[in-house]
Amino acid sequence: MDHAPPTRSAPPAFRAWDSDISAADVARQDGTPGWVSLVGEDVWWDEPRPHEAGRRCVVRAKPDGRVEDVLPPGFDARNSLHEYGGRSWRPAGTDLVFTHWNDHRLYLHHPDAQDPPRPLTPPRGNVTYGDLYVPPSRDEVWAVRETRRDGARDVERALVAVSIDTGAERTVAATHHFMTCPRLSPDGRHLSWIGWNHPQMPWDGTELCVAPLLRDGTAGPHRVRAGGPRESVVQAEWRDSHGLWAVTDPDGWWTLHVVPAHTGPARAVTRTEEEFGGALWKPGATWFAPLPDGRAVAVHGTGAGRRVSLVDPDAGPGLPVLADLGLPCTDFVPSIDADAHRLVTAGAGTLLPYSVVTADLPRPGARGARVLSTPRTTPVDPAWLPRPTARAFPRPATTPAGEAPRGPGAPVHAHTYPPTHPRRVTPGGERPPWVLFVHGGPTGDHPMVYDLEIAYFTSRGIGVATVDYGGSVGYGRAYRERLNGAWGVVDVDDCVTVAHALVREGLADPRRIAIRGGSAGGWTALAALTHTDAFAGAVSSYGITDPLTWAATTHDFESRYLDGLIGPLPADSALYEQRSPVLAASRASGPALLLHGLDDAIVDPAQSSAMARALREAGLPHEHVEFPGERHGWRRAETIRAALDAEIRFYERIFGPPHGSGAGTTPPAAPATRS
Repeated sequence: MDHAPPTRSAPPAFRAWDSDISAADVARQDGTPGWVSLVGEDVWWDEPRPHEAGRRCVVRAKPDGRVEDVLPPGFDARNSLHEYGGRSWRPAGTDLVFTHWNDHRLYLHHPDAQDPPRPLTPPRGNVTYGDLYVPPSRDEVWAVRETRRDGARDVERALVAVSIDTGAERTVAATHHFMTCPRLSPDGRHLSWIGWNHPQMPWDGTELCVAPLLRDGTAGPHRVRAGGPRESVVQAEWRDSHGLWAVTDPDGWWTLHVVPAHTGPARAVTRTEEEFGGALWKPGATWFAPLPDGRAVAVHGTGAGRRVSLVDPDAGPGLPVLADLGLPCTDFVPSIDADAHRLVTAGAGTLLPYSVVTADLPRPGARGARVLSTPRTTPVDPAWLPRPTARAFPRPATTPAGEAPRGPGAPVHAHTYPPTHPRRVTPGGERPPWVLFVHGGPTGDHPMVYDLEIAYFTSRGIGVATVDYGGSVGYGRAYRERLNGAWGVVDVDDCVTVAHALVREGLADPRRIAIRGGSAGGWTALAALTHTDAFAGAVSSYGITDPLTWAATTHDFESRYLDGLIGPLPADSALYEQRSPVLAASRASGPALLLHGLDDAIVDPAQSSAMARALREAGLPHEHVEFPGERHGWRRAETIRAALDAEIRFYERIFGPPHGSGAGTTPPAAPATRS
């Protein structure tokens, strides 16, 4: 493919179309339902409340369809385990045990009582709990306890048990630097957990451990039953007292296995080239739920679409191991629960916002899928919504640097959302502007679902392409590991490949393609702006701009992440400098918009400040906006609105002046810098 830079003559005039989808609409529907549980005949989940300072509220749906809050006002079911947070609540019988964001303590709440939640753990500013689990027939909650000693890097973790009656706490196990997924066997005699150590990330390699539970309630000597340095176990649940279900990837795909508890090899239940798991960013994530009869329900698929199936590991000859349950979703939140009769999860489709969905398991008289949660904004007329297409763009024979592309010959995966408006079309003979959305992680993905933020732009005449570049989940380990040692190269090359393909197909104007992303996506956007000539501008939200300082200052969970993505320090410091957007700021091919929350503990706000300073010193146009009180990602409605308003104004400037302005041949003016 020809990687020559696009012509930089003045683009045609552009003014965003008027749209019925406002920034306030996006803010009201921001976020997704979170953890889900079946509680008797009720269904419980947590949901975002952008208009309540971004708190997470646990709610329940009654059998008659009524939805009511379980968590009282003023309480926020979140925690900062690994900074991104882990499972933050569980039902304890008909009560609720949860972690409260404001003080990171464990609380117990009786939903139908008038009493406020009762704290179980003492106030300690350096301790947080997450990945909550309530063992059956035990009056205690198990959790991962994280204790910070001296700064963001000096952290200890352990599996602990806290009495629901007295708050007494004991350490159950402390075998790895990172631990997750504590589970008790049905007979109460053994426990299991998943652990790993630096410099591994949980998608690189983890260990599934099984140990006897001793009389004092602590774990005895453990055995590793699955996993290793090059095998990633991301979830394990007891199938019975003699074996477990586990999602692990010895063959390069996260698939379901049955693992004997004590001796013998694991047996693969599914062998399709699909993912039955994902990147373990938030401890407590579940992609499958065991059933009492030895079967399971599981989410599986690829980045192009996922579904939920009934899994029978003992299906007889000629019978299917997987039976699709027909849920109306193409992507799912990694949280699922089931009992003998029904399941609950949260998912979305191309015309369905992320919603809580329940369905009966197959049996005579079973009811099909039912959506329980309701959107907090007026439903959008489908005429305003783009119809996305899953694409696989061939990679070029050489990269922009003239090198052979890294990794296997898989194409670049992306989803395209064309400009869509019920009454407007792109003027005849004119190609519309496009924006490439780059997901964070970088070990993440961008599902092809209803997304009001995307529709905000497509309804204003801007096409959107979401790029699952090499390094993304959903396409197997080989595709994910294309990024190893090549962060800032493969991700950038893949975005350029998509941009050039859109131009070659006649879909996009080469002078009006921008790129945007958050966190690691912000890094890719700025790296593409400063190391290629493919983009007219870039938007970075809480993005990394200088990998050397980020590696030295970020939190414990990701402190060794760049060992695999770029290389170990100090040996590979030259590579860090070579790929740094800050050090290449003078070569930016267009303006930049930098957005950052001032309370961000994952990517220090200084990262965006440094980029703004470098662009200013180079005399290049940029805008720098900071949001007090926001952390890594936008939670507050006012921030979501302000960020979207700033972004659409930015695109109107860089994509060309409006019709009739008399400035059709004048380059866009430099936006002012502000903090």
